Amino acid sequence: MNFTVTIMTIVLIITLFSPFGVYYGVKLAKNKNYKSHQKIQNIIFFVCVVGVLSLEGLITSAGGSGSLTSQSVYYKTIFFRYTLFSHIIVAVLSYLIWTFLIVVSNIYYQKKLPGRFSNFHKKTGYIIFGGLIYTAVTALMVYLMSLNLV
Repeated sequence: MNFTVTIMTIVLIITLFSPFGVYYGVKLAKNKNYKSHQKIQNIIFFVCVVGVLSLEGLITSAGGSGSLTSQSVYYKTIFFRYTLFSHIIVAVLSYLIWTFLIVVSNIYYQKKLPGRFSNFHKKTGYIIFGGLIYTAVTALMVYLMSLNLV
C-alpha cells in the first residue's frame, strides 16, 4: 500500500468513525455530563480537522483531486462526479459550521452553556451530525470508486 492510499485510508477511517464519536458525546450531554461532552467533541473535532488537512495536503501535492481519481473506471461518470461534488460541498459546509459551533461553545461554556445558548447549540449540533453522516457515506463511496474497489 503506497503512502497516498495509506493517508486516504486513515482519513476515511477517521471520517467513518466521527459520527459515532459525536453521537457518544451527545449522549454524554443528554446525561448532563457537559464537561466530558465538551472534551469528547473537541478531541473528535481536532482529529477530524488534522485528518482533513492531511488529505488536502496530499491532494494539493498530488496535483489536485483529479490526480488521485483519474485512474478510476468511474472517473468520467456522472454518478461519480455528483457524489464527489456533493461530498465536498457537504463536508466543507459541515466543517465550517462545526468550527463555528466549537469556537462559540468553548467561549460560552459555563457562561451560556448550558443555558440560553443551548437550544441553538443543540439544533446546530444535529445539523452537523447529519452532515458528518452524509460526509462519511459519500467518502466511503468516493474512496471505493477512486480505488476501483467496487
